[in-house]
Amino acid sequence: MLKSGLPRVLLALVCATVLSGCQSVSSTTQFYRPATAQVYPSKPKDYDVPIFAKTPDRPYTVIGRLRFTANSGYNFMIRAIQYNTRVHGGDAAIMLHEDTEQRPYNYYVPGYTSYFPVTTYSAGVANTKYCGPDGPGRRTDYGTSTSTTYLPVFNPGYMSVGMLTLHSIDASIIRYK
Repeated sequence: MLKSGLPRVLLALVCATVLSGCQSVSSTTQFYRPATAQVYPSKPKDYDVPIFAKTPDRPYTVIGRLRFTANSGYNFMIRAIQYNTRVHGGDAAIMLHEDTEQRPYNYYVPGYTSYFPVTTYSAGVANTKYCGPDGPGRRTDYGTSTSTTYLPVFNPGYMSVGMLTLHSIDASIIRYK
């Protein structure tokens, strides 16, 4: 069996990538700041939350603010605004500011040992002397043999630079008067 540290390294990288992108919108409620002491009932899950780029024409009251930065993508940010608006009883949201920033980051891939199979084949003649029930004897046999040995190969680790895309939002959660 081929033994290698590479699958473990790849699995760790995949898990790190997946987990960093699998943030739940419900986790963003920690970034909501109420603007009033009044608590409003939540809206149903199927309530369609409008997000305005400028103030709406209808009279409204700001009931809270949602502001945070994440590397989960623009669609996640929009879903987070909609989720927080529904949970906190808002009717709509006003996007005050949004920004996207590229940031370099260093990462390290550790070294690992993999094993390279080396198979040897041999064939030859064997002469044997033996002493059996009928007395001493001699026998000649032809044989083949196969043997596989796994040689360790060290793959050194390395440092590299990746780019992280951060999305920032700042939105007011409003309720119509």
